[in-house]
Amino acid sequence: MTSPRPLAPIRLLLGCLAALSALAVVQQQVLLRRPPRVQSVAIQPIRSGAAALDVVFSRPMDPESVAQSGLLPDVAHRWFGVQDRLRLLVAPGQALQSPLRLNVLGRDLRQLALPPQQLWWDPRPHLLAVVPSEDGESLQMQLRDGQWQALAPAQETILQIEPLGNGAGVALVSDDMEARQRVLVRALNQRALSARRNGLEDPQLGALEELESGASGALLFAHLSSNQRGDLLVQLGGFDPGSDRVWIQSAEQKMRVLDLEPSGALRLLPDGGGLVMPSYDGLELLSLDARDAPSTRQSLPGRRELKAFCSGSGRALLIRHWPDYRRSIELVIPARPPREVWLGEAGVMAAACNTAGDRLWVVLREAGRSTDDRLLLLDSEGKQLNSVSLGGWRLTSGAELDYDPVSNRLLTVVKQSDSAEGRVALFDADSLELEVINKPAVLARWLPAGGALTDVFSPSR
Repeated sequence: MTSPRPLAPIRLLLGCLAALSALAVVQQQVLLRRPPRVQSVAIQPIRSGAAALDVVFSRPMDPESVAQSGLLPDVAHRWFGVQDRLRLLVAPGQALQSPLRLNVLGRDLRQLALPPQQLWWDPRPHLLAVVPSEDGESLQMQLRDGQWQALAPAQETILQIEPLGNGAGVALVSDDMEARQRVLVRALNQRALSARRNGLEDPQLGALEELESGASGALLFAHLSSNQRGDLLVQLGGFDPGSDRVWIQSAEQKMRVLDLEPSGALRLLPDGGGLVMPSYDGLELLSLDARDAPSTRQSLPGRRELKAFCSGSGRALLIRHWPDYRRSIELVIPARPPREVWLGEAGVMAAACNTAGDRLWVVLREAGRSTDDRLLLLDSEGKQLNSVSLGGWRLTSGAELDYDPVSNRLLTVVKQSDSAEGRVALFDADSLELEVINKPAVLARWLPAGGALTDVFSPSR
């Protein structure tokens, strides 16, 4: 006859389980009574306002209580979102000229108050310019104190600069004496967010990388495009037949090769969901979602070229070329036919739109008349709201009109004659008042602010 198993080990096991359960309950109660905290803060580039900030809390918050957070200077703004993820959106049309101080307040759904916390945020972009020098052309960035910093060694010629949409760097296409092109990318560590006022600094230079073409021989053609997530599309063509390549390098440094045969320069959509591809029949919109079928694309026939994206609304500006040599400017609105907002014989030198797509700027050059350019401000229906002549100035060849919603200004490059050097120029987006900076330049673009903070307000810090 077997003896019964001892009960002591079983009782010990049950006692341990009960103790662990009690400890879990105690820990849960302690956590429930602990006040909420800010887990992370990140600058949000895809926006419909002047600037946006995403704030993640440790638990679901009462949105109305978070909306009591103070913002200095006291610019118009709103909070959006639910649960533990909220977004601060600064209203458009306000020219921000200094960093913002955010006093984060709020209560969670149990009405536990968030300890008062401060955050400093500088949403202003940095100005990038390609500057002529004795050694060729140099890509430079203007610092907050007005000084200029070189971002790459001087190149024989710089054909294009493309700031990454998340502010994490800038790419350029250079050309040498033998018409061989190459692509360089300068990484930048943004410091536009800080828990301290003196923690806001200019971007810190990271690695300088030359992208390999993957093709035998030198490059004959290179074009770049970035979206607001920070992905970089690289379009390369070599001297050898079949050497053309297109790929996307994601913000996480992952590469995706695209099997495309475009007839011109590709452009990524701002939200990262697709790209615009010129074809011999018009423009095609292709999805980059891997779940979509390869044939998923939308076509817009006619001789059209893309001029600008209105990044917060899904709208875009196109130039259409007609058989009688006239040109029209079209505003493309999702799910609607293109809307003609201007038609004429003048040359369209550059165009831009605000994030909502309800303010459009166009630089026109009249054919057969004075070479002076004229800047128009139109609404989304094509009504002219303002117009100014650039006087003795005109846009340089290849200059873009780059809109900054933070300062509500337009950036470009102008000159006074064919032999004169270009100068960096800024326009007030409403009054169209021109300010020419005494800085020689060939190209100019805005580098958006970016960056994120994680657990900067955690109790252990």
